[in-house]
Amino acid sequence: MDEDEKERLEEILGEIDKDIKMPPYDTGNNTDNFSRRYQRYKEEEIRSEERNSYEKLCYKMASVFSLKADENTRRKLDPAIKLLGWEITPGMVLSATIGVLLSSFAAWIMLFAANIGIGAILGREEGLIPLSLVLITGLVPLMAAAYTFYKPIYAAKDKVIESSGEMILSVLYMVVYMRSSPNLEGAVRFAALNLEGPIAKDLKGVLWSLEVGEYKKIDDALENYTSCWKDYNKDFLESLNLLRAATNEPNATRRERLLQDSIDNILDGTQEKMKHYAQGLETPVMILNAVGALLPVLGMIMLPLVSAFLGGLITPLHLFITFNLMLPAFLWIFMQRTLSSRPPTVNTAPVSEDSLPKRGRYTLNIGEKELEMPVWPVGIVIFLVIGLYGIIGYISFPYFYPLPDSSLIESAPSLLTSGEDVAPFAMLLRSMVIVLGAGMAIGVTKILGNIERQKAEARLREIESEFPTALFELGNKISGGTPIELALDQAAESTKDLEISNLFGLASRNVKEMGMTFDDAIFHERYGALTRFPSQMIDTVMRAILESSEKGTNMASTAMMTISRYLKNIHQTQERLNDLMEETTTTIQMLAYMLAPIVSGVAVGMSQTIITALFQLSESFDLAEGDLPEEEAGMEGGTFMQDFESSIPPELLQFVVGLYLIQLLYILGTFYMKITRGNDPTYKNMFIGKIMISGMFFYVMTVAIISLLFGGIVSGVADGI
Repeated sequence: MDEDEKERLEEILGEIDKDIKMPPYDTGNNTDNFSRRYQRYKEEEIRSEERNSYEKLCYKMASVFSLKADENTRRKLDPAIKLLGWEITPGMVLSATIGVLLSSFAAWIMLFAANIGIGAILGREEGLIPLSLVLITGLVPLMAAAYTFYKPIYAAKDKVIESSGEMILSVLYMVVYMRSSPNLEGAVRFAALNLEGPIAKDLKGVLWSLEVGEYKKIDDALENYTSCWKDYNKDFLESLNLLRAATNEPNATRRERLLQDSIDNILDGTQEKMKHYAQGLETPVMILNAVGALLPVLGMIMLPLVSAFLGGLITPLHLFITFNLMLPAFLWIFMQRTLSSRPPTVNTAPVSEDSLPKRGRYTLNIGEKELEMPVWPVGIVIFLVIGLYGIIGYISFPYFYPLPDSSLIESAPSLLTSGEDVAPFAMLLRSMVIVLGAGMAIGVTKILGNIERQKAEARLREIESEFPTALFELGNKISGGTPIELALDQAAESTKDLEISNLFGLASRNVKEMGMTFDDAIFHERYGALTRFPSQMIDTVMRAILESSEKGTNMASTAMMTISRYLKNIHQTQERLNDLMEETTTTIQMLAYMLAPIVSGVAVGMSQTIITALFQLSESFDLAEGDLPEEEAGMEGGTFMQDFESSIPPELLQFVVGLYLIQLLYILGTFYMKITRGNDPTYKNMFIGKIMISGMFFYVMTVAIISLLFGGIVSGVADGI
């Protein structure tokens, strides 16, 4: 063979995509002998092994401090690090914590010194930034160090939450596969290929460790993997161990019992955990109610009066940092801690994101054309339209009530004045419409950008609820000896009242009219029946049935009826979980829809009333002081409001409360949806949009009613003095 023929043959062989690789001990570091698919998988593995920013921080700090963790620290961090698969040690985490603490504390010292220096240059005693705020920022180094230390623990809990739905499905898929083929490696591969998420990645890692020779048997590789979950979900671990035991069981009856126990174990364990979780949620919800809504907002009612007598010690900047930064951060961390122990549930998932409408977009029907447009411009327009009065008001008259100088009244627009003075409610309305515009823009954008996706997911959820019944009917037809192609027609007829019957009807037409096989009739990329039913669960189940059908109709029939029973059990478990959570979720809904907005509105309305009363009383005292004899004019009664100008204006307080209400509603919406549906961004966005619109409406109405009602009473009393 000459050189040209040899090169041509090598080129042809190189284009053949083989699923075979040479043994690791024969290839060394040379990857030329591997197939292209294997090489792509290797490249993906190399990318997945790249260190994230946290790991890089740990390695960098470990090279400086090189600390070793004690036994308690190792017990706390080792399970989380192992579950995440990070290539770090507890000692490295400890080194990173010390490094972050020292560096952030040094930065705070520099900030403190720079603030004092700039203040001295400007002639201010406290510096450019108030000393109290600088001292509050002194907590940042401690918070940064704590976050660095607990980062692996929080990341592991996030992974558990993200994996919750996949846990049950992974066990179900492996059981489905092993009913027809009691092969553990094939079951793991089947689940890994038909799932999307952390569990799928983990199972692919199990297969990878087997392929590269790290383990000789899939049983050993899976045993090593299950040990990662012993501190996080023992039901999942036990179910996987039962599957491992089933592969070594020669008796068919006992093997069937082990497979049944594996899925029953995780379903029963989930239900039991959810029961205890629902009972334990009462206290966190009460804390969220009190700390997040009632106490801070009610405390704001007295802030204007307190700030007036404290001589400016409490500023709007203090309120912003406390209520819009620190308190929402605390509530978010508290929410995440509460959700970290949530048991797993199953969510509807599409075959691919492209099969459903995109989030954040809305389709307009213009004539015969459909125009898909992003929704964020709609949000901007809504904000500008609703907040136009406030924006123009602050541009034309950038002062707050009460005015620091009465001569400014002459330059005030007529919309902001009442007689010879500014109108308190008209001034407050400027800030209210800006907050209202922001809340409404967020709410409408969330709803418009997810409404089409929600309809599509609701249809999928309805179809999936019908699928077990239809699958049982199909399996029942096949068990009588009917060929699967004919059974499709009969199953479609017997389930004609259900939408899922169209799946079987379309597949039957593909077989009859297009001469397709059962495989193509279901899975063809363009004409397959599943193109109209893009459910990940239905797709996976039908693939399992297809694999079972290769071993005969009896095996396919058994697989269908077994899967049907499992799916019904999962659905029943989900319904029981929803019943357990009903009381808690109702409380959160009431807090989000009405209680938090109304309480916030009362706080702002009463602060407006108090400020108006104090200002008008001070003017009355000034007038009365002018009528007193000269020797009595300087007495305490005429000067008790000397610090009134240092009080917090109601408009700024309204900005703080309104922004906090938007943050609180977002947190409550996220909390509610993660409790009820887990990681479901579509329904989370829809719920946040609804409570945002409702909450902002009740908030603005409450502020308006209280300000106008009590403001009118106060004005009448002041006029009579």
